[in-house]
Order: sequence, then C-alpha cells, then structure tokens
Amino acid sequence: MDEEQPIRVFVYGTLKPGGHYWDRFCEGKVVASEPAKAKGRLYHLPLGYPGMVIDESSWAMGYILTLKDEIALVGFDYLEGYDEERPPEENDYDRPMIEVFSPEGDSLGMAWTYTMTPERITEHRGKLVESGDWVAPFKGASAQPWPSA
Repeated sequence: MDEEQPIRVFVYGTLKPGGHYWDRFCEGKVVASEPAKAKGRLYHLPLGYPGMVIDESSWAMGYILTLKDEIALVGFDYLEGYDEERPPEENDYDRPMIEVFSPEGDSLGMAWTYTMTPERITEHRGKLVESGDWVAPFKGASAQPWPSA
C-alpha cells in the first residue's frame, strides 16, 4: 500500500506561525511547521499582506507547514482567492509546487505556495521587502519573524 504524501505549503505572510490568520486557518490543521526559504521576492501590499514572485536570484523567508489533510488546503485556497477551475487571470494568487530550502540552504523537497505575477504586484502597488522576510505592519497581525542565522 502506498503511503500518502503529506501536504506541505510554504507560507511567508499572514499564515506564518503567530500570523493574523494562524488561529482561523492553521490551528488544529497543521501538524508541523519549520523555518524555510524559497527562491522568490516578497512584496508588501497596501492591503496588509504580502505577495511573492518567483525569482531565482532572491530568497523569500517563511515556513513550511505540513497540513493534517486536504481540507486545510481548501481553506488556504479560499483565503488566497485561488480556484484551480478559474482562468489564472481571475485568481489573485497562483498555487505552484516549488522547491523549498532549510535556512542553511539544503533542499527540503517540494511544497505548494501562493505566488503572484509581477503585473498583479504592480496592480496592488506592491513594495519590495528588501530583507526577504515579511513582517506584518499592523497590530494584531504579527507573525514570527524568520530565525536569524
């Protein structure tokens, strides 16, 4: 019998441990979380959350969450405005599978994540997060910062 692969998601904003949406979308639905990074650029959006663009020359800091079941992923899709049945231009985010890395740079395998197109970032007036580590700018939305080396 094949063992089912765990559902892993790389998060970098309000779904990080301690983030604004942790209690609602993650509490009791996440079986493990660990610091991780991915090839990408993070942008702070004036709406109060970040967006990520895939970029091989930059690191985006976040966490890999291992989900209890697929229902948790459905909740994440709802929060991120992603529906695989819609045309991509109608989604705010896309949900690709990407390679994720430990803080030291070792591959941790593949995980889902939510990304935006550069055009969508521009549309939302995104500002580059130079550090690659998005921290919530408003009270009550703080999330654990990425651990420093």
